[in-house]
Amino acid sequence: MTMPSLERAEAANIDPMPGIVAESAAMQGLLETVGRVGPKDVTVLLRGETGTGKELIASLLHARSGRSAAPLVRFNCAALPGELAEAELFGHTRGAFTGADRTRAGFFSIADGGTVVLDEVGELSPAIQAKLLRVLQEGEIQQVGAGRTERVNVRVIACTNRDLAAESSRGRFRRDLYYRLAVVELTMPPLRDHREDIPAMARQFAQRYGERFGSPDVRLSPALLDALARQDWPGNVRQLENTIARVVAVSSTGVIEVDALEGIPLGPCQAASETPRAPVPVSLHDQVAAFERRIIAQALATAAGNRSRAARLLGLSRTTLFDRLRKYQLVTAAADTEA
Repeated sequence: MTMPSLERAEAANIDPMPGIVAESAAMQGLLETVGRVGPKDVTVLLRGETGTGKELIASLLHARSGRSAAPLVRFNCAALPGELAEAELFGHTRGAFTGADRTRAGFFSIADGGTVVLDEVGELSPAIQAKLLRVLQEGEIQQVGAGRTERVNVRVIACTNRDLAAESSRGRFRRDLYYRLAVVELTMPPLRDHREDIPAMARQFAQRYGERFGSPDVRLSPALLDALARQDWPGNVRQLENTIARVVAVSSTGVIEVDALEGIPLGPCQAASETPRAPVPVSLHDQVAAFERRIIAQALATAAGNRSRAARLLGLSRTTLFDRLRKYQLVTAAADTEA
Protein backbone atom coordinates (compact mmCIF):
# COMPACT_ATOMS: atom_id res chain seq x y z
CA MET A 1 0.00 0.00 0.00
CA THR A 2 1.07 3.60 -0.55
CA MET A 3 1.01 6.08 2.30
CA PRO A 4 -0.80 9.34 1.39
CA SER A 5 0.60 12.73 2.32
CA LEU A 6 -1.42 13.75 5.38
CA GLU A 7 -1.23 16.81 7.61
CA ARG A 8 0.35 15.72 10.86
CA ALA A 9 -1.24 16.44 14.22
CA GLU A 10 0.17 19.22 16.36
CA ALA A 11 -0.20 20.37 19.93
CA ALA A 12 -3.17 22.67 20.53
CA ASN A 13 -3.60 25.58 22.93
CA ILE A 14 -7.28 25.35 23.80
CA ASP A 15 -9.45 28.14 25.15
CA PRO A 16 -11.21 26.83 28.29
CA MET A 17 -14.54 27.85 26.77
CA PRO A 18 -13.98 27.48 23.01
CA GLY A 19 -17.03 29.22 21.59
CA ILE A 20 -19.56 27.17 23.54
CA VAL A 21 -22.98 28.76 24.15
CA ALA A 22 -24.76 27.37 27.21
CA GLU A 23 -27.82 29.42 28.11
CA SER A 24 -30.07 26.34 28.17
CA ALA A 25 -30.44 23.95 31.08
CA ALA A 26 -29.36 21.04 28.85
CA MET A 27 -26.03 22.61 27.95
CA GLN A 28 -25.41 23.99 31.44
CA GLY A 29 -25.89 20.50 32.86
CA LEU A 30 -23.49 19.06 30.29
CA LEU A 31 -20.82 21.66 31.06
CA GLU A 32 -21.17 21.05 34.79
CA THR A 33 -20.42 17.38 34.18
CA VAL A 34 -17.49 18.28 31.92
CA GLY A 35 -16.15 20.51 34.70
CA ARG A 36 -16.19 17.57 37.10
CA VAL A 37 -14.85 14.97 34.67
CA GLY A 38 -12.23 17.08 32.89
CA PRO A 39 -9.61 17.05 35.67
CA LYS A 40 -10.03 13.32 36.26
CA ASP A 41 -7.79 11.22 34.01
CA VAL A 42 -10.53 8.91 32.71
CA THR A 43 -11.51 7.83 29.22
CA VAL A 44 -14.63 9.58 27.94
CA LEU A 45 -17.10 8.53 25.24
CA LEU A 46 -19.01 11.42 23.64
CA ARG A 47 -22.24 10.40 21.92
CA GLY A 48 -24.43 12.60 19.79
CA GLU A 49 -25.83 13.30 16.35
CA THR A 50 -23.54 14.64 13.66
CA GLY A 51 -22.87 18.35 14.04
CA THR A 52 -23.75 18.67 17.75
CA GLY A 53 -20.32 19.96 18.79
CA LYS A 54 -18.63 16.86 20.15
CA GLU A 55 -15.24 18.21 19.05
CA LEU A 56 -15.71 21.35 21.20
CA ILE A 57 -16.54 19.31 24.28
CA ALA A 58 -13.52 17.08 23.63
CA SER A 59 -11.34 20.21 23.47
CA LEU A 60 -12.87 21.48 26.70
CA LEU A 61 -12.19 18.17 28.46
CA HIS A 62 -8.56 18.41 27.40
CA ALA A 63 -8.31 22.07 28.45
CA ARG A 64 -9.69 21.27 31.92
CA SER A 65 -7.32 18.34 32.43
CA GLY A 66 -3.84 18.10 33.85
CA ARG A 67 -2.70 17.35 30.30
CA SER A 68 -3.68 20.76 28.88
CA ALA A 69 -0.07 21.82 28.25
CA ALA A 70 0.60 18.62 26.26
CA PRO A 71 -0.55 17.83 22.70
CA LEU A 72 -4.18 17.39 21.72
CA VAL A 73 -4.31 15.13 18.66
CA ARG A 74 -7.43 14.40 16.62
CA PHE A 75 -8.02 11.50 14.26
CA ASN A 76 -11.08 10.79 12.11
CA CYS A 77 -11.46 7.02 12.19
CA ALA A 78 -13.60 7.04 9.03
CA ALA A 79 -11.10 9.04 6.96
CA LEU A 80 -8.79 6.16 5.98
CA PRO A 81 -9.09 2.43 5.26
CA GLY A 82 -7.92 -0.01 7.92
CA GLU A 83 -4.21 -0.42 7.10
CA LEU A 84 -3.61 3.28 6.55
CA ALA A 85 -5.54 4.18 9.69
CA GLU A 86 -3.41 1.74 11.67
CA ALA A 87 -0.19 3.30 10.35
CA GLU A 88 -1.41 6.81 11.17
CA LEU A 89 -2.49 5.93 14.70
CA PHE A 90 0.38 3.67 15.75
CA GLY A 91 3.16 4.68 13.35
CA HIS A 92 5.23 2.50 11.02
CA THR A 93 8.81 1.44 10.42
CA ARG A 94 10.79 1.99 7.25
CA GLY A 95 9.89 -0.64 4.67
CA ALA A 96 6.75 -1.77 6.53
CA PHE A 97 4.76 -1.39 3.30
CA THR A 98 5.09 0.08 -0.16
CA GLY A 99 5.88 3.77 0.11
CA ALA A 100 7.12 3.61 3.72
CA ASP A 101 10.55 5.10 2.96
CA ARG A 102 11.17 6.15 6.55
CA THR A 103 10.08 5.35 10.08
CA ARG A 104 7.22 7.57 11.14
CA ALA A 105 5.67 8.20 14.55
CA GLY A 106 1.94 7.64 14.93
CA PHE A 107 -0.62 9.90 16.56
CA PHE A 108 -0.44 8.06 19.89
CA SER A 109 3.31 8.72 20.06
CA ILE A 110 2.86 12.36 19.04
CA ALA A 111 0.24 12.80 21.77
CA ASP A 112 2.35 11.18 24.50
CA GLY A 113 1.48 12.97 27.75
CA GLY A 114 -1.60 14.54 26.19
CA THR A 115 -4.96 13.56 24.67
CA VAL A 116 -6.05 11.63 21.59
CA VAL A 117 -9.55 12.40 20.26
CA LEU A 118 -10.92 9.59 18.10
CA ASP A 119 -13.79 10.90 15.99
CA GLU A 120 -16.27 8.36 14.58
CA VAL A 121 -14.63 5.64 16.66
CA GLY A 122 -17.36 3.17 15.64
CA GLU A 123 -15.80 3.02 12.17
CA LEU A 124 -12.57 1.37 13.34
CA SER A 125 -11.83 -2.06 11.91
CA PRO A 126 -11.78 -5.07 14.28
CA ALA A 127 -7.96 -5.29 14.03
CA ILE A 128 -7.50 -1.67 15.09
CA GLN A 129 -10.10 -2.07 17.83
CA ALA A 130 -7.89 -4.79 19.30
CA LYS A 131 -4.82 -2.55 19.19
CA LEU A 132 -6.76 0.34 20.73
CA LEU A 133 -7.87 -1.94 23.55
CA ARG A 134 -4.19 -2.70 24.23
CA VAL A 135 -3.46 1.02 24.47
CA LEU A 136 -6.24 1.49 27.01
CA GLN A 137 -5.40 -1.61 29.06
CA GLU A 138 -1.60 -1.69 28.92
CA GLY A 139 -0.55 1.74 27.69
CA GLU A 140 1.36 0.07 24.85
CA ILE A 141 1.48 0.51 21.08
CA GLN A 142 3.23 -1.40 18.33
CA GLN A 143 4.22 0.31 15.10
CA VAL A 144 3.31 -1.36 11.82
CA GLY A 145 6.32 -3.48 10.88
CA ALA A 146 7.93 -3.29 14.34
CA GLY A 147 8.82 -6.32 16.43
CA ARG A 148 8.55 -4.60 19.78
CA THR A 149 6.11 -2.44 21.68
CA GLU A 150 6.58 1.01 23.21
CA ARG A 151 4.80 2.65 26.11
CA VAL A 152 2.66 5.77 25.74
CA ASN A 153 0.79 7.87 28.27
CA VAL A 154 -2.34 9.30 26.65
CA ARG A 155 -5.91 10.07 27.56
CA VAL A 156 -8.46 8.88 24.98
CA ILE A 157 -11.67 10.75 24.21
CA ALA A 158 -13.85 8.90 21.70
CA CYS A 159 -16.68 10.46 19.71
CA THR A 160 -19.48 8.69 17.88
CA ASN A 161 -22.96 9.18 16.47
CA ARG A 162 -23.69 5.49 16.97
CA ASP A 163 -25.10 3.59 19.92
CA LEU A 164 -22.00 1.54 20.68
CA ALA A 165 -23.74 -0.40 23.45
CA ALA A 166 -26.25 -1.67 20.89
CA GLU A 167 -23.48 -2.20 18.32
CA SER A 168 -21.49 -4.31 20.77
CA SER A 169 -24.53 -6.43 21.65
CA ARG A 170 -24.93 -7.21 17.94
CA GLY A 171 -21.25 -8.10 17.56
CA ARG A 172 -20.44 -5.04 15.44
CA PHE A 173 -18.14 -3.45 18.01
CA ARG A 174 -15.94 -5.07 20.65
CA ARG A 175 -17.84 -5.19 23.92
CA ASP A 176 -14.66 -5.02 26.01
CA LEU A 177 -13.50 -1.97 24.06
CA TYR A 178 -16.86 -0.27 24.55
CA TYR A 179 -16.57 -0.70 28.33
CA ARG A 180 -13.03 0.71 28.25
CA LEU A 181 -14.09 3.74 26.21
CA ALA A 182 -17.27 4.47 28.17
CA VAL A 183 -15.77 4.89 31.63
CA VAL A 184 -17.69 8.17 31.45
CA GLU A 185 -20.30 8.46 28.67
CA LEU A 186 -21.67 11.91 27.83
CA THR A 187 -24.51 12.58 25.41
CA MET A 188 -24.59 15.76 23.33
CA PRO A 189 -28.16 17.09 22.98
CA PRO A 190 -29.35 17.82 19.44
CA LEU A 191 -29.88 21.51 18.73
CA ARG A 192 -33.67 21.08 18.59
CA ASP A 193 -33.54 20.10 22.29
CA HIS A 194 -31.88 23.35 23.38
CA ARG A 195 -33.41 25.97 21.12
CA GLU A 196 -32.79 28.64 23.76
CA ASP A 197 -29.13 28.65 22.69
CA ILE A 198 -29.83 29.27 19.00
CA PRO A 199 -30.08 33.11 19.02
CA ALA A 200 -26.79 33.50 20.91
CA MET A 201 -25.10 30.94 18.65
CA ALA A 202 -26.42 32.70 15.54
CA ARG A 203 -25.15 36.09 16.73
CA GLN A 204 -21.77 34.54 17.51
CA PHE A 205 -21.53 33.01 14.03
CA ALA A 206 -22.69 36.26 12.41
CA GLN A 207 -19.92 38.18 14.18
CA ARG A 208 -17.33 35.59 13.19
CA TYR A 209 -18.25 35.50 9.52
CA GLY A 210 -18.97 39.22 9.36
CA GLU A 211 -15.37 39.89 10.37
CA ARG A 212 -14.10 37.22 7.99
CA PHE A 213 -16.12 38.54 5.04
CA GLY A 214 -15.42 42.21 5.67
CA SER A 215 -18.81 43.09 7.22
CA PRO A 216 -17.99 43.50 10.93
CA ASP A 217 -21.18 45.48 11.65
CA VAL A 218 -23.60 42.85 10.35
CA ARG A 219 -26.54 42.07 12.63
CA LEU A 220 -29.42 39.58 12.60
CA SER A 221 -32.94 40.97 12.96
CA PRO A 222 -35.17 39.77 15.83
CA ALA A 223 -37.53 38.18 13.29
CA LEU A 224 -34.67 36.24 11.75
CA LEU A 225 -33.44 35.06 15.16
CA ASP A 226 -36.98 33.92 16.00
CA ALA A 227 -37.24 32.01 12.71
CA LEU A 228 -33.88 30.34 13.35
CA ALA A 229 -34.95 29.29 16.85
CA ARG A 230 -38.04 27.55 15.45
CA GLN A 231 -36.10 25.37 13.02
CA ASP A 232 -35.39 21.74 13.92
CA TRP A 233 -31.86 21.81 12.42
CA PRO A 234 -31.34 18.16 11.43
CA GLY A 235 -27.67 19.03 10.82
CA ASN A 236 -27.47 20.62 14.29
CA VAL A 237 -24.89 23.33 15.12
CA ARG A 238 -22.90 22.68 11.95
CA GLN A 239 -25.96 23.34 9.79
CA LEU A 240 -26.78 26.51 11.74
CA GLU A 241 -23.23 27.78 11.31
CA ASN A 242 -23.24 27.09 7.57
CA THR A 243 -26.59 28.85 7.21
CA ILE A 244 -25.37 31.97 9.01
CA ALA A 245 -22.17 31.98 6.95
CA ARG A 246 -24.29 31.88 3.79
CA VAL A 247 -26.68 34.70 4.70
CA VAL A 248 -23.79 36.89 5.89
CA ALA A 249 -21.82 36.24 2.71
CA VAL A 250 -24.67 37.31 0.40
CA SER A 251 -25.97 40.15 2.56
CA SER A 252 -25.62 43.72 1.31
CA THR A 253 -27.06 45.42 4.42
CA GLY A 254 -26.06 45.82 8.04
CA VAL A 255 -29.23 44.15 9.34
CA ILE A 256 -30.14 40.77 7.86
CA GLU A 257 -33.89 40.13 7.74
CA VAL A 258 -35.81 36.87 7.78
CA ASP A 259 -36.28 36.82 4.00
CA ALA A 260 -32.56 35.99 3.72
CA LEU A 261 -33.55 32.39 4.53
CA GLU A 262 -35.67 32.14 1.37
CA GLY A 263 -34.47 29.27 -0.80
CA ILE A 264 -32.25 27.72 1.88
CA PRO A 265 -33.34 24.11 2.64
CA LEU A 266 -33.53 24.07 6.44
CA GLY A 267 -35.85 21.15 7.16
CA PRO A 268 -38.94 21.17 9.42
CA CYS A 269 -39.57 23.86 11.99
CA GLN A 270 -41.58 24.38 15.16
CA ALA A 271 -44.63 26.63 14.86
CA ALA A 272 -44.36 30.10 16.38
CA SER A 273 -45.25 30.46 20.08
CA GLU A 274 -45.46 26.70 20.57
CA THR A 275 -43.51 24.59 23.00
CA PRO A 276 -41.70 21.53 21.61
CA ARG A 277 -44.03 18.62 21.03
CA ALA A 278 -44.21 15.32 19.21
CA PRO A 279 -44.06 15.74 15.42
CA VAL A 280 -47.43 15.98 13.68
CA PRO A 281 -47.80 13.75 10.59
CA VAL A 282 -47.68 15.73 7.34
CA SER A 283 -49.48 14.46 4.26
CA LEU A 284 -47.44 13.29 1.29
CA HIS A 285 -49.10 15.97 -0.86
CA ASP A 286 -47.98 18.75 1.51
CA GLN A 287 -44.45 17.39 1.75
CA VAL A 288 -44.11 17.17 -2.04
CA ALA A 289 -45.49 20.71 -2.41
CA ALA A 290 -43.04 22.08 0.16
CA PHE A 291 -40.15 20.31 -1.56
CA GLU A 292 -41.20 21.63 -4.99
CA ARG A 293 -41.46 25.18 -3.65
CA ARG A 294 -37.93 25.00 -2.21
CA ILE A 295 -36.49 23.65 -5.47
CA ILE A 296 -38.14 26.41 -7.50
CA ALA A 297 -36.95 29.06 -5.05
CA GLN A 298 -33.41 27.71 -5.27
CA ALA A 299 -33.53 27.76 -9.08
CA LEU A 300 -34.72 31.38 -9.02
CA ALA A 301 -31.89 32.32 -6.70
CA THR A 302 -29.35 30.57 -8.95
CA ALA A 303 -30.78 32.37 -11.98
CA ALA A 304 -30.69 35.74 -10.15
CA GLY A 305 -34.47 35.96 -10.46
CA ASN A 306 -34.55 35.44 -14.24
CA ARG A 307 -37.64 33.31 -14.91
CA SER A 308 -36.62 32.00 -18.32
CA ARG A 309 -33.23 30.89 -17.06
CA ALA A 310 -34.82 29.29 -13.99
CA ALA A 311 -37.27 27.40 -16.24
CA ARG A 312 -34.36 26.01 -18.26
CA LEU A 313 -32.54 24.94 -15.09
CA LEU A 314 -35.66 23.11 -13.91
CA GLY A 315 -36.48 21.58 -17.29
CA LEU A 316 -39.89 23.29 -17.33
CA SER A 317 -41.65 25.43 -19.87
CA ARG A 318 -42.01 29.10 -18.99
CA THR A 319 -45.79 28.69 -18.76
CA THR A 320 -45.48 25.82 -16.29
CA LEU A 321 -42.97 27.73 -14.20
CA PHE A 322 -45.23 30.81 -14.10
CA ASP A 323 -48.09 28.63 -12.90
CA ARG A 324 -45.91 27.25 -10.10
CA LEU A 325 -44.74 30.75 -9.13
CA ARG A 326 -48.35 31.87 -8.68
CA LYS A 327 -49.28 28.65 -6.89
CA TYR A 328 -46.47 29.01 -4.33
CA GLN A 329 -46.67 32.81 -4.13
CA LEU A 330 -43.16 33.24 -5.48
CA VAL A 331 -44.09 35.78 -8.15
CA THR A 332 -42.42 38.66 -6.32
CA ALA A 333 -39.20 36.66 -6.06
CA ALA A 334 -38.77 36.58 -9.85
CA ALA A 335 -37.37 39.45 -11.90
CA ASP A 336 -39.25 40.92 -14.84
CA THR A 337 -36.23 40.68 -17.13
CA GLU A 338 -36.08 37.66 -19.40
CA ALA A 339 -33.15 36.06 -21.22
